[in-house]
This record gives sequence, structure tokens and C-alpha cells, in this order.
Amino acid sequence: MKNRANNQIKGIVFILVSAFFYGTYGIWSRLMAVSFGEFTQAWTRGLLLLIVILILNLKFKIFKKIERTNLPWFIIIALSGGLNQAPYFFGFKHLTIGTATMLFYAALVIGGYLIGKLAFNEKITITKYISLFLAIAGMLVIYRLILTSDQILPASLTIIAGLMGACAAVLPKKLSNQYSELHIMSGYFIVMVVANSILGFIFHEKLPAFNQSTVWLAQIGYSAALLFANLAVIEGFKHIEASIGSLIGLAEILFGISFGIIFFAESLTIGTIIGGGLIILSAALPNLLFTKSHKN
Repeated sequence: MKNRANNQIKGIVFILVSAFFYGTYGIWSRLMAVSFGEFTQAWTRGLLLLIVILILNLKFKIFKKIERTNLPWFIIIALSGGLNQAPYFFGFKHLTIGTATMLFYAALVIGGYLIGKLAFNEKITITKYISLFLAIAGMLVIYRLILTSDQILPASLTIIAGLMGACAAVLPKKLSNQYSELHIMSGYFIVMVVANSILGFIFHEKLPAFNQSTVWLAQIGYSAALLFANLAVIEGFKHIEASIGSLIGLAEILFGISFGIIFFAESLTIGTIIGGGLIILSAALPNLLFTKSHKN
């Protein structure tokens, strides 16, 4: 029981670390949006990170032979993590930040619940259903869901990005005891480069000029955040149930709001405070009950 409690704490800490780095995405996206296209920003980031991993592999021998039984999981994770960048970026470019955030995270946490049940046979208790309700209620209080008819496509793509994000975050739990996090992540960086470079070429997207230093520094910041966030989230889900981890990951919203206030002088509203409280409660509830049962 003590080991289980320690694993729970370790999982919570790593997922909170990942939430911090995920929360910075809004900063980098805002700095890049004017100059980068949806596909170009994705493939250049994937290429940068793939180069980093290949360099690290020279020293640490990250890659190992993939067993045939694990290959389907690698493919699903690679496609989910590699193809979700463009629809995510597209959604945040064509919807209000609040609407896009609400749709993305609702899909992400629901996806985490579904994957936990279907892939890991997790028990979805009444407490977890209550936590899910509180989480979605909290997001609705903060962001409110407002859609017009011409926003159906970006809204749908944002939901798809959220579900794919859940797959990329949770399914590595199937592999993380056998392969390194960087090995698992390299699959979706390859897909990011190949798929998005082809689409960028088809849609005639151009690279920003290299003398646009702010844009490229933002891309480097985004890439570093993506690397550290994914390292932490894969390690975190190794130690915690997918459904509970998905709820804790919503701390990313709170970090994102905090960064908006600090860096972009965004206002802190009563709705944000109430919604943030509901999100914190949704993440804390199953963990408080776990702690209570552990003590008993």
C-alpha cells in the first residue's frame, strides 16, 4: 500500500510538471500565430525535436528493437501525437481562446476516461463521474461555449485534437516500462515532420524569414515546452490511473490563465476563480478519497 501511495504522489507531481509546460503553449502560440501556418509550425517543431533526440541517442542509446506485439501501440501513439498539432493550432486560430480551450480540454479529459476504461480496464467510480462533471462545469464557468455555424469545422478539429492528445498522453502507459520516453516520443515527431511538411507544401505555406528572431525563439520555446511536457506526462501516467491523471492535467488551464495574467495583462474574473476552484476540486476529490482509504 505504501508503494502504491508513493506512486500516486509521484504520478501527481509529474503530471503537474507537465501541466506547467503545457500551460506555456498559449504564450508561444500567440507569438508565432501571425508568421507561422498551421502545418509549418508543426513540422519545423517536430524536426527540431527529432534532431535533439537523434543527438541524444548518440550518447545514451535511446532506441531499442520494438517487439512486434508493441508495434500497434507505437503506431497509434505516433499518429495521435504527430497529427494533433495542426488541428490544435487551427482551432485556436479560428475560435476564441475560451471556446477552443473548453472544447480541447473537455475532449482530452473524456478521452482519458475512455482510454482508461477500454485500454486499461480501469474502474470508473461514482467519485470519478462526479469529478468529471465538476471539471466540465468548471471549464464552462471559465470559458463559456459560444459557437457560430462557420465555427463547426474548427470546433470539430479542436475536439479531435483533444481526443488525439489523450491517446498520445495516456497510451504510452502501455510501453513506458519497456521503452524510454524519448523513444516513444520520436514516433510522433517523425509523423509531425512527414505529414505536416507534405500538407504545408500542398497549401503553399511559407517559412518565416530567419531574421524574425522573436518568432523563431518562440518556436524554440514551444519545442522545449513540448519536450519537457511530454517527458513528464508519460512518466506521470506510468504511476497513476488514466482517468485521475486526466483530471490532474487540467491544472494546465490554471497555469495558462496565470500566464495570461502575468504576460498579457489578462483580467482575473469571478468566473475564472469559481471555475478554477471547481477544476481543483475535481482533481482533488478522487485523490482525497484514495488518501482516506489508504489510511484506513
